[in-house]
Amino acid sequence: MTLRDLQFRRRRVLVVTFLTAVVFTLLFLMTGLIERFNTEPFDAMSSLEADHWVVPEGISGPLTATASAPASLAAEVGGDGVVLARGSLFVDGAPEEILLVGLADERRAGLDLADGSVVTEGNSIVVDRLAGVDPGTTVMLGNTTVNVTGVTENTTVLAGLPLVYADLALVQELTFGTTDVVSGALVDGDEPNVPAGFQVLSSDAVAEDALGPLENAISSIDLIRGLLWFVAAIIIGAVVYLSALERSRDFAVFKAIGASTRSLAGGLALQAVIIAVGACIVAIGLQFLVRPLFPLGVVMPTSAYWQIPLAAAVVALIAGLAGVRRVASSDPAAAFGGAA
Repeated sequence: MTLRDLQFRRRRVLVVTFLTAVVFTLLFLMTGLIERFNTEPFDAMSSLEADHWVVPEGISGPLTATASAPASLAAEVGGDGVVLARGSLFVDGAPEEILLVGLADERRAGLDLADGSVVTEGNSIVVDRLAGVDPGTTVMLGNTTVNVTGVTENTTVLAGLPLVYADLALVQELTFGTTDVVSGALVDGDEPNVPAGFQVLSSDAVAEDALGPLENAISSIDLIRGLLWFVAAIIIGAVVYLSALERSRDFAVFKAIGASTRSLAGGLALQAVIIAVGACIVAIGLQFLVRPLFPLGVVMPTSAYWQIPLAAAVVALIAGLAGVRRVASSDPAAAFGGAA
């Protein structure tokens, strides 16, 4: 009877399923966006293939604070100098905000590229794909003309700030006006001994620190996700309750011929679950179509494909409680009210 009722009200069910699917699509996208925020700095740090950062004491991390140290620090700790600086990349005269990363040649040569190649001679740079430039393009880095030779992927920080990798000496000159200063040092292997006034941070610690400025943004998205669940519950609950109202006489007849309240309530709850799970299936397809529209890549965790439908089924059951209560309150005597 549950399936027959869904068939009888198929137009309403299809409309409600689609509306709920739109809400669940947004839920999938918000989940993927949060996952992207959380994994973004770790992906960026892994591109440098360094185990430790040596930076001045007193800063939380090189991605969120400006630091400077003598270039001799790299030799002291057995690592390579690195310079991090916010800047602009001018493409056809239009500025693109970037995080400039100055690396030694051997560090740049080890970058994992999605396109192009690493060229360590001359004013050559490697950019993240989000910067919107292709290999072979000539752009302006400050007042310096540089050539884009390679493109990386998923190397952004702070919610989509693309990393641009360039020669260490070039970035030193652009940032400090001298090659005697660095932001810190990258060290592989065991944790190094550092001189006074410096500290050692693991790459994971640097990445976790970069999540700090995004806490409010992530909390806001979590709030939106909660509101979307509430909207989905209202839509499903409303259609189940309306169905229960329209079928009040049916329930009374079923009770009069011996059907249990539990079985009738179970059928109504099953309707809510079918609508919710069906909406999730549609939403999975919709989110694949919408994801490419986001400038910052949406990373959908595999767990979302079973967690959201499972949560949707639970929400549907809760939302359908009003309809279930309506079934429980049906009086079998009402089945004979029309004849009387």
